[in-house]
Amino acid sequence: MIQKVLPFFGILLLLSNGGCKKTTPSEQVLEKDTTIDDLSLCREGVIEYEIKTVKAVASNPQNRSKIIAEVHIKYPELRCANTKLRTSVGNYISNFIENELKDNMNAEDTARAKTITTASKAFIRSCKSNIADAKKEDPDMDQVWYCDVIGNVEMQSGNYFTIRLKYNSYTGGAHGNYGEDYATFNITTGKKIQWSDLLADADKFTKLAELRFKQVNGMPAAKKLTEDEGFSFDNDKFYLSENFGLTTDGLIIYYTPYQVAPYSFGATILQFKYFEISDYLNPALFEEAM
Repeated sequence: MIQKVLPFFGILLLLSNGGCKKTTPSEQVLEKDTTIDDLSLCREGVIEYEIKTVKAVASNPQNRSKIIAEVHIKYPELRCANTKLRTSVGNYISNFIENELKDNMNAEDTARAKTITTASKAFIRSCKSNIADAKKEDPDMDQVWYCDVIGNVEMQSGNYFTIRLKYNSYTGGAHGNYGEDYATFNITTGKKIQWSDLLADADKFTKLAELRFKQVNGMPAAKKLTEDEGFSFDNDKFYLSENFGLTTDGLIIYYTPYQVAPYSFGATILQFKYFEISDYLNPALFEEAM
C-alpha cells in the first residue's frame, strides 16, 4: 500500500532538540567521546542525536589571560539512525566544518586538517602566525580572530531529515564572514535531496522564486537582476541556490553574502509555505511505503 505523506499537510514527527553538552578547559582542544548504549536512546520513528563540542583557543604570549583567537563548534552526531543516513549526515557535517576552517587558514596548516579537531588546531596555529604578522603593520590591532559553527537538527519527518549549520568567522580585514547552510536527507537512503528530486516543474518554480527574491530585496517584479541593480547573476539570469532545505514550516532557500550580491546586501533568505508550492513539488518525493 502506498500512502502519500506531504509535509504541507503538517504530517511531521516530533523534532528532537535534546542532546548532551559538555564544556572543555579553555586551553585545550577536546572532542567529547562518551560511550553510550545506542539502543537505550532509541525510540521508534525518532532519530536521536548527541551534540558534540569542539573548542580551541590561543592566548596572547605577553598576556595569557587575553584571548587572541578561538574556535567554537557544536554539531549533532546521529545515534539512532540507519548506517546510510548516519554516514551521509556525518560526512556532510564534517566536510562542511573542516572546509569552513580551512578557508581561513594557511596552506601549510590546511594540509594538517584531517578531522574537525585537527582542523580546529590548525586554524588556531594559522591565526597565531597571521595575527603576529598583522601586528607588525598595526600594533594596535586588538580584534579577536575566530570561527564559530553551530549545527542543529532543523527538521525530521517520516521521510526526511534536515540539518542547518550557522557559521561566523573573522580572520582580519574589514569584516567577518557569516551565513547558514541547509541540507535535507532521505532517511531511508541517506541521499542528500537535490532540486531534481524536489521539483516537478523546475522552470515554473524558478520563476516564482525569482519574484520572491525581488520582493525580499525591495525590487519591482518588472526589474531585471542586473549589475546596475547590484546583483551578479551570470548573464543577469536568476538561478536557484543549491543551499536549501525542507523545514517544519516549508522550504527555505539561502543566498549567502557575496553569492549574488555585495556583502553590504547581506544574505537573502527565501521562505515558502508548503501550500504555496504544492503544485511545483514532485509527489513521488513524499510517498511512503506502508
